[in-house]
Amino acid sequence: MSEKRDLTIRVAGEGGEGVVSTGDFMTAACARAGLEVYTFKTFPAEVKGGYCMFQMRFSDEPVYNQGDSFDVFVAFNGEAYELNKHLLIPGTVLVWDGPGGDFEPEIPEGVISYAIPMTKTSKDLGSIRSKNMVALGAVSTLFSVNEETLVEVLTNKFKKKGEEVLDFALKSFEAGKALGLAHEKTDPYAVVEGKEGKDNIVVAGNEACGLGAILGGLEFFSAYPITPATEVAKYVSAHIPKTGGTLVQAEDEIASLAQVLGASYAGKRSMTSTSGPGLALMSELIGMATMSETPALIIDVQRGGPSTGLPTKHEQSDLFLAVHGGHGDAPRIVMSVEGVKDCIHMTAQALNIAEKYQSPVILCSDGSLAFSTQTVERPNPNDFEIVNRKRWDGQGEFKRYEFTDDMISPMCDPGVEGGEHVATGLEHTETGAPNFTPDWHERNTEKRFSKLKALVDDLGPQEVDGDRDEEADVGIIAWGSTIGVVRESVQRLRAEGVKVKGFYPKLMYPMPVKEYEEFASKCKQILVPEVNYQGQLAFFIRAETSLNPISYTICGGLPFTPAMVVDKVKEINS
Repeated sequence: MSEKRDLTIRVAGEGGEGVVSTGDFMTAACARAGLEVYTFKTFPAEVKGGYCMFQMRFSDEPVYNQGDSFDVFVAFNGEAYELNKHLLIPGTVLVWDGPGGDFEPEIPEGVISYAIPMTKTSKDLGSIRSKNMVALGAVSTLFSVNEETLVEVLTNKFKKKGEEVLDFALKSFEAGKALGLAHEKTDPYAVVEGKEGKDNIVVAGNEACGLGAILGGLEFFSAYPITPATEVAKYVSAHIPKTGGTLVQAEDEIASLAQVLGASYAGKRSMTSTSGPGLALMSELIGMATMSETPALIIDVQRGGPSTGLPTKHEQSDLFLAVHGGHGDAPRIVMSVEGVKDCIHMTAQALNIAEKYQSPVILCSDGSLAFSTQTVERPNPNDFEIVNRKRWDGQGEFKRYEFTDDMISPMCDPGVEGGEHVATGLEHTETGAPNFTPDWHERNTEKRFSKLKALVDDLGPQEVDGDRDEEADVGIIAWGSTIGVVRESVQRLRAEGVKVKGFYPKLMYPMPVKEYEEFASKCKQILVPEVNYQGQLAFFIRAETSLNPISYTICGGLPFTPAMVVDKVKEINS
């Protein structure tokens, strides 16, 4: 068998053929067997039909991204084959639907081929809908997926639908296994054995944001459904009732943030989730949260844009909007997550930061991460600290916008005697009384900006991948899920002797300028790869620091691969 410690399998076909469920079953089985898993999927915006792809990467070591390409490709139909045949290079494996499918592939030299009559077998068994179970059985046998755990996963899934459904699924699975066993295995690939004793869970980015919010003490959630953020709300809706919290599906994004601000004003830890078009609609209320100094968390799951753009595709192009979207001087806190683990812990952290700094916080995720599932250590609820907002102690006169040493004023929940106050979007005095004089606007604007300055130190240093004092030929600055790609790229480059290091900021605004400049001072050149056309982070770096990085951008609806970043570093280092 191969010495390769990780294996990447891509399954593709028509939406509705069970491509995603095939991937989900294999992912769950491998994770239960103690493997590290990273998955990536793309699917059309249509409810049913269109090209759908699910890619799984399995290893007994941590995996940070979806990989460069695949080792094994499972084609459910001719369209999937046509879209992926250029990636069939010598040494890769093609598992395809035939005979009896809708295509006959031309097998490139050096490519190993296994024909599995998925469609014909499922029809012979009595239902075309079991095609994916046939494929699953064949693939699991050919590449040594742990059968015991896979059957457990299938049983848990289908027994809820009744014995007849479960029996048919397992019969189709067994038929697929027989078809796989009928082939003489000529490829070197197999899923490696997992490590025992790991208490891991497998969740997608959106689910992880919901989990982090619950663990972070979320009390109120309101959102309007929008791809690719909707699953955050779905997770919260299933779990917030258990904690006594409240969820509302609002009539639109504007209403959802308005409800969040109302609940927060009433003293509840509150958040919403949305994507680019929804965040744009929320911009006026983000300003309201800034002016009224009302804590609120907004999860922004970025997608391709502008307008309705690419609703189901990946992009990192909301940074301009997140940092500066809105009118007037409206500071807010912007953070970003790298992976599923971040989605859990940083969502909880972002709730605390919103409460502590009495500010809107925008936590940027992205389309790739939203649906990617990863194995992460099961979180311990006792590890999650709840930081509450500064509240009035009932002594003396209550001034809602009092100028304090840290510029963070005490808050008071409605109904507390002596704590009556006005909170509006108007400029105001310390008590909240409207006031439009130059003096008050200048003083309060300074207050709203300056109270966030402490956050840079409060969060601690941003991560440097490598020795902070070591000189490097190329320093790579990455944000969001691109960090996972850069981590592997840095590892590969170092293995080849290239002097390279990484800088992975999670706090996007206020920008930790000193840390950017310290990192860059040890690097001959700075590269900023990001999935947007304009190079938005690179733009901010030029605007706020003394640096002039090389911007490397793509915007085709897909994330970077490690090979792309490796090649770019070699190009600029040559």
